[in-house]
Amino acid sequence: MKYTEININKKIFGEESIVYDWIETENEIHIHMKSKNRSGKCPLCGEESREYHATYKRKIQSVPIRMKTTYLNIRAYKYKCRNTSCVQKVFIEKLPYASARSVRTAELESVIVCVSIFLSGEGASKVLGLMGIKVSGDTIKRIYDKMPIHSEENIEAVGIDDVAIRKGHNYATAIYDLNDHHLVALLEGRDADTLKDWLKTHTKIKTVARDRANAYARAISEILPDCMQVADRFHLIANLIEKMREIFKAELPAEIFIKTNEILGNTPEKVKALRIEPKSTQLEKYNYDNESPVDERGNLVSYDTGLDIESKQYKTQAENRKKNRS
Repeated sequence: MKYTEININKKIFGEESIVYDWIETENEIHIHMKSKNRSGKCPLCGEESREYHATYKRKIQSVPIRMKTTYLNIRAYKYKCRNTSCVQKVFIEKLPYASARSVRTAELESVIVCVSIFLSGEGASKVLGLMGIKVSGDTIKRIYDKMPIHSEENIEAVGIDDVAIRKGHNYATAIYDLNDHHLVALLEGRDADTLKDWLKTHTKIKTVARDRANAYARAISEILPDCMQVADRFHLIANLIEKMREIFKAELPAEIFIKTNEILGNTPEKVKALRIEPKSTQLEKYNYDNESPVDERGNLVSYDTGLDIESKQYKTQAENRKKNRS
């Protein structure tokens, strides 16, 4: 059984790693692995080295297996740079599934980002916890903050819309590629000046899908007068719904009466009088005792209202009520 599990994990983590042991508990799985490589390239000068400096251990959280929190316990290597002129004397080996200082694999961070797109940070943290992924809401925010956004200068079709960083307080302008809908730029604020500065470095844009903000329209017309501006799908539907509401208000009556699954053509008359007359004998069957309550011995039951009628505050309020009446 252990041999089968090791083969499965070798497919996940690549052929460059050796999985030599694994431990499974009720809630966690720990995979022990090391690299097959016996050399590494210096990240500074690119010189390849086979001279070991030391080994060190790394613990990296990976994609859950069987809905259990999965950790990679890695025995990694440090190498000495053989280039005497390089200032990087010692460097660590590069892992294909995690960056140098990351505590999560790249695949796991992709899962976290995909789930958190549709939820808040704390909400995503709870959902991911049910999947076996340990991550806090603050950590999810840090993952987003360090994600690089590459701006393509030769892009020709973009979408522009404002997004709320903190609703009612902080807003930003999101620019995305219309072809594959990936984020191209995230500008501070949602004013025209910021957008103008960005458009000046992207003069090849021919088509812009935007919302109904006049600030964006003026900025695009000023910097790219030949650019075609179109309303995006969301705002087209919003315009359609708004127009349909106006039509419904004008054409449909304020009230619609339905009886036995059929719409009544005429408005039924409303009952203007009580169905039972006050002096009717039908009221005699209702027995209402308006006498004060008594206990088993016939003594009146008094209720404590919690008010101290002798207090200064109560007397002052009583006097104010008399003045208001007069």
